[in-house]
Amino acid sequence: MPDESALVASLPKVDALHDVPSFDDLRVDDAQRASFEQFCSELAAADAVASSEMRLGWVVRLDRGFPLIATEDATFRAEHSVNFAKTRGEAERLLPAIGDCVAVRVAPGHDMGVIERVLPRRTAFERWRGKNRGERQVLAANVDTIFIVQPLGSTRDTPELIRDRIARCLVLINDCAATPVVVLTKADRCTRDELDRVRADAVRLAGDGVRVVTTSSATGEGLDEVRSCVPAGTCAMILGESGAGKSTLLNALLGHEALATGEVRERDDMGRHTTVARVMVSLPEPCGIIADAPGLRSLPLVGHERGLARTFPEVVEASHACRFNDCTHTHEPGCAVRASVEDGSIDPVRLEAFLSLAGEMRVSAQSLDPDVKL
Repeated sequence: MPDESALVASLPKVDALHDVPSFDDLRVDDAQRASFEQFCSELAAADAVASSEMRLGWVVRLDRGFPLIATEDATFRAEHSVNFAKTRGEAERLLPAIGDCVAVRVAPGHDMGVIERVLPRRTAFERWRGKNRGERQVLAANVDTIFIVQPLGSTRDTPELIRDRIARCLVLINDCAATPVVVLTKADRCTRDELDRVRADAVRLAGDGVRVVTTSSATGEGLDEVRSCVPAGTCAMILGESGAGKSTLLNALLGHEALATGEVRERDDMGRHTTVARVMVSLPEPCGIIADAPGLRSLPLVGHERGLARTFPEVVEASHACRFNDCTHTHEPGCAVRASVEDGSIDPVRLEAFLSLAGEMRVSAQSLDPDVKL
């Protein structure tokens, strides 16, 4: 295996990267600034020199695990402090992710910084990756809006598959308290009737207050509406499978080819992983920042009951009036949820999605190691 210095040398050169956000493009909140100042104060008591070399920074790119950091004065590569390697369990979640605000040490004469502390996150978009071990992967931190990218015109995507994909994304996004926006891409591959049908279905599933935008990178349809979801000073993230058109959409928003795109296989309409780095790009004014990440093959739901309740609040509210506390809302007498479907106050499409995801989460929870705490 190549050593660390060889890996660093193989990374894209900072001066060759384009559309990289500056420090001022991202918003440091009061909690993050207070945490940074407290960390520097505590460090000064033990090492005044180290404290004087600390800077506030943002992780704006990750290449093979090596962060690119933007500070007020410069943009540079960084490595992790040895303290990160000494932690396990809950602390592992605090390894720097794209979008993190960090305390980074910049020593004179060194061409790389050292990340010493991850500062408090406003939001953290996580997915389960530990099977029964209880591990989560943070895909992006401090994002305000997350775009659920769903391609149109795919021969393999049934209405049921599209609903499931959108619904589980909504649960994960609502769990981290970001704002979801459903973006239907590749509209130019559909007839108007097909487009209207899929859009109407997505609107029903997403529910009140969730914006659904139809786009085509080929024709420019819907791009201004997407841009309006990312005002200056905010950060969005694009979430979707390989082949969903994420990188193509982002290139269209930027107005030039910044990210690599790949061909989609005809037999299953799936793309290869053309996004191998996790990157943040600065959109032209007056817009903010968008984070892109490699396409995700799966988004398992484990321990996201809060997100489920936030996504389907009308189902949770109605369930309080069910005759039985353990009502499954499928066949029991006195089920207030089914009664609400009958009187029109709960959409059956949303109830079907709720029951499917709730059932999956119950099964997943039963397969965990006994010592895993969600």
